Amino acid sequence: MNKNKKQFEFDALILSPGIAMGPAFFFRRIAIDLEEYNYKVTDIEKEINAFHKACGSSKENLIHTQQLSKKLYDDQFSDVFESQIAILEDTIFLQEIENEIKKGKKSAAIAINNIFKMKKEYFLNLDNEYFRDRALDIADLKQKLLHEIFGIGTDYQLSVPSIIFSELLTPSDTVNFNRNLILGFVTDTGGKTSHASIMAKSLHIPSVVNSDNLSKIIMSGDYVIIDGYIGKIFVNPSQKTIDECIVRKSKFEDHRAKLVKETNLPCMTLDNEEVKIYANVEFVDELDEVKLNGGEGIGLFRTEGLFFERDSIPTEEEQFVLYKKFAEKLKDIPIILRTVDAGGDKLIKDINQPQENNPFLGWRGIRVYLDEPEIFINQLRAIFRSNINGNIKILLPMISCIRELRQAKEIIEEVKNQLEKEKIQFNPKTELGIMIETPAAAMMADIYMGEVDFLSIGTNDLTQYTLAVDRTNIKIAKLFNDMHPAVLKLIKNVVEISDQNQKEISVCGELAGNPRAVAILLGLGVRILSVSPILIPEIKKVIRSVSLTDCKKLVDSILYCDDAFKVIEKADRFFEDKIPNYEYLV
Repeated sequence: MNKNKKQFEFDALILSPGIAMGPAFFFRRIAIDLEEYNYKVTDIEKEINAFHKACGSSKENLIHTQQLSKKLYDDQFSDVFESQIAILEDTIFLQEIENEIKKGKKSAAIAINNIFKMKKEYFLNLDNEYFRDRALDIADLKQKLLHEIFGIGTDYQLSVPSIIFSELLTPSDTVNFNRNLILGFVTDTGGKTSHASIMAKSLHIPSVVNSDNLSKIIMSGDYVIIDGYIGKIFVNPSQKTIDECIVRKSKFEDHRAKLVKETNLPCMTLDNEEVKIYANVEFVDELDEVKLNGGEGIGLFRTEGLFFERDSIPTEEEQFVLYKKFAEKLKDIPIILRTVDAGGDKLIKDINQPQENNPFLGWRGIRVYLDEPEIFINQLRAIFRSNINGNIKILLPMISCIRELRQAKEIIEEVKNQLEKEKIQFNPKTELGIMIETPAAAMMADIYMGEVDFLSIGTNDLTQYTLAVDRTNIKIAKLFNDMHPAVLKLIKNVVEISDQNQKEISVCGELAGNPRAVAILLGLGVRILSVSPILIPEIKKVIRSVSLTDCKKLVDSILYCDDAFKVIEKADRFFEDKIPNYEYLV
């Protein structure tokens, strides 16, 4: 650290919380200039052979990395590498590149670059953050193939504990670095749903994204601090900044350790009202975090990852293996498994999806199943077969009318009959629930009560549809407010009807994970919240710090507010008054 250098400060998007201090290590793959290989080839067979050899070597390396991951981190991240291996085994995808070589008379390198570039741009142009992050996986696989074509290796050797700076990091990178020498990650690109981000969070490695292209500016050896609590990067920090970060790190870590230590205490309000806290998950590697943080169930198991990471629809058997793994690993707690929420901006390969002017109001969720029942049937068969312990429940997304639900139930009964005739072991008593995420479903909740076993309120879409605000649209994103009185009144209506009919109800949207909104949800009558695993200890702490009586009084004071910001003001005042040490909550 050079005390004479000027300190620079940059904003950052937090991917994995924590503070890391140490020297920077600039990680860069060797750049490849493809221009000289952009010519019409004469030996087509030679280029095709080079392509297949690169595929074979890349596959071997991925399998090796997968095995290394299992050795180092048990079976946490095995599935992460499966999607890239699956692409290298996908005959349709491989044929596209072969055709580019044959018909375009392109070199193997140019053909790989062209096809992968097209796939990457397709995903980058989608509004959904999950899919934009999948573009990073595609870019990574392209680089792997090109490096094999040109015989280029990658240097993962760290000599001292370092903060790794890179344009982007892939799951393979995360595994191949020496874990004991990784202090933190800083990348120019990436999102919260990228595989590398999820792995960093699972391994408790601080990780942030900075859009100022720091990987091209930073010098290896520069002393750096990344603050994954407040979203800052300090290059050549002053002693004052270092001292402040050390104090902040100590406070956060002490507070976090105390929260985790208390997370298995009874989750009850001050006046002894029990509340259950479940987790929202998508990948197997998140399950250990659920247990560590005291999750009492899985309130939302998103199955989209299995469908969207590949070039073909997963088979019944592939789904069965994954769901069984979840059921066995969490056999003592309930798992609410949402059938794939496809359509709109969430695209599934192998089905013909229409071009839509407004995909969020279009062909998605249950509407896809009813038009493409084979997808639904395969998933249902896998769920029923994997639910031998009886801890899995089925959750249907995007219900807007009773006819859709009844048509879905007819398919469900057909699947049960099929399994029975085939004498395949399954659980016929698997419970069925629906997502309440449209105003129509919220207003007509009483109609659904005789048809389902439970309800789950998805506040993200419910807010979007109630306020007519597309939260992915930067121009109007500031208008998206899930504490809007209209949204809260819809939640109140659904909860009251559920209570009257003695049906279980939970909230699984972002609102449930907002510590300042917890008291409102409790006051509205919600007794099951489902949040990101890392937030569970914090939300439990909030619940143990308030009384239900006070929460109900808060709700009485806000339900007739005429503005969302007035609701937020009241919620903030309540939070700061009732929650001790609130300033240290992440």
